[in-house]
Amino acid sequence: MKKIGLLLLILLTLVSCKTKEKGPQDVDIYMPDGTPALALASVLDQGFSYQETTTKFHIVQASEIAARVSQDSCDLAIMPTTAAATLFSKGIQLQLASVNVFGNLYIVGTKEIQSLSDLKGKVVYTTAATTIQMVEYVLNKNNVAFTEGAQTEENKVTLTSKNDASEIIPLLKKASLSGEEVYGVLGEPQVTQAQKNITGLKIAVDLQKEYQNITQQEGYPQACLVVKNSFSGQYPNYVKTLLKTLEKNGKYLDEHVDSLPEVFKKYDSNLQNLSFTKETIERCHLRLEVAEDVKQSVMDYVKELGKIELNDQFFYI
Repeated sequence: MKKIGLLLLILLTLVSCKTKEKGPQDVDIYMPDGTPALALASVLDQGFSYQETTTKFHIVQASEIAARVSQDSCDLAIMPTTAAATLFSKGIQLQLASVNVFGNLYIVGTKEIQSLSDLKGKVVYTTAATTIQMVEYVLNKNNVAFTEGAQTEENKVTLTSKNDASEIIPLLKKASLSGEEVYGVLGEPQVTQAQKNITGLKIAVDLQKEYQNITQQEGYPQACLVVKNSFSGQYPNYVKTLLKTLEKNGKYLDEHVDSLPEVFKKYDSNLQNLSFTKETIERCHLRLEVAEDVKQSVMDYVKELGKIELNDQFFYI
């Protein structure tokens, strides 16, 4: 009987070893240099521990993130939700695991306005992709005509595209010094930085509130955590553990506002040069909601802004 019991114990141990998920050796997580990186601030600072796995974090230029995610070397990434949906529609095997940024865009300007209609006849500097898509969506839903270019038109908002916030802020500062009425779309924490450097700069339009007025939804799924199918299929417990860890990121941000520049200095991120306050973090609208809880809002958002029809395979549930 003792021999039988010992044999059963050995068999159970072998079965347990075979069914237990063995962690990956190395994991590469990419993110654009900007607000989305704040969604991973806690693990960027404190690291992420999972079995014997080494997790490497890569902060890249925002314009590079889609290309990086398309590469085999990328396992997970934080990226704009519309960009993730575009890659999915092109056949890249990835899934949305969570939404982590629910809107950080604001139209700032040298003067206050009462409504979006007050922007008619004015220039609004904006960047590409999600930013201009959101501005156009909000203007359309409020029946405010717009055009793209550099010349103002009397009854239209003129949207002028720039590469990034570093090009928009000097134009706002120049307008402020000359008394000109000009507006630009910035995301936090660039809004805080611009207000620090430009006297009298106003938040003219909160695009999150405008979106909520249209949809009755609190914020919009601006940036998400995606995982490659090849990775999640093999290491589901890694993904589950990472999501659980990132639920604590909000508390981390509250407790480490002043030291955030030092965290990003280690990664040579542009965020190291910005100022952070509790209000800045609040206006970034950072929180984590898993795929199954945001599925419909993501589908609606991507359809409206990116004209992409998603299906269930896009969601890691």
